[in-house]
Amino acid sequence: FCTTNHKDIKKLYWKQKQMIRIRRAEISDATYIAEGIFSAFLLEENAILLGSDAGEGGVSLREKWMETLTDVCAQSDTHYSYRNTFIAELDGEIAGMMIAVDGKNYRFQREKMYPQLKELFDVAFGNGWEDMEDEAKAGEYYIDSLSVSLPYRNKGLGSALIAYAKTQAQALGIEQVTLAVEPMNSAKMLYQHMGFCFEREITIFNEVYHLYMNGLESLTANEVNQTKFL
Repeated sequence: FCTTNHKDIKKLYWKQKQMIRIRRAEISDATYIAEGIFSAFLLEENAILLGSDAGEGGVSLREKWMETLTDVCAQSDTHYSYRNTFIAELDGEIAGMMIAVDGKNYRFQREKMYPQLKELFDVAFGNGWEDMEDEAKAGEYYIDSLSVSLPYRNKGLGSALIAYAKTQAQALGIEQVTLAVEPMNSAKMLYQHMGFCFEREITIFNEVYHLYMNGLESLTANEVNQTKFL
């Protein structure tokens, strides 16, 4: 005796109807990448940064954030560079982004970028953030930021980006994919579902995060097939 789950049929129809494409970012994507970083940092919830009062030169702090972040993302050798970013498109529309880096380049690219962001980071995270430990090291492929635009959430884009990161690591001969997430962030469920396991605590920008790791031996056949069509 079989029963039909109409919700599952609806989900399957939705996925078949839409086309997810993942591509390398271009310099013209810098503003979108900056918005994604802003969202991934949860800075939209920071009342200080949401203030509408204009500061020096009539520019609000949020506008200054976006201007500076966009400039950093448009550079070729910073941690947040467009060259480290992948863009997810859904039916031809930009819908999400992921910054993922080879851990061997992490320290150089971070040191290139952080002086440009120090003034803003001091406001957002307080003093002492620059002494934080490295988020990644050689032998790891690190997913730094992942963001999906609000209208496109719960459509499989986050899973597709993570699966794509795994194949990128595999192509580079890197055996571990890592990411850091706040302890109470509900995204942990997605990461655990995709084979990531808690490794240790790490302090990032004066906050405790959980570092998750995923060995490429856990790259499933479904993930491999999924990324072939991106």
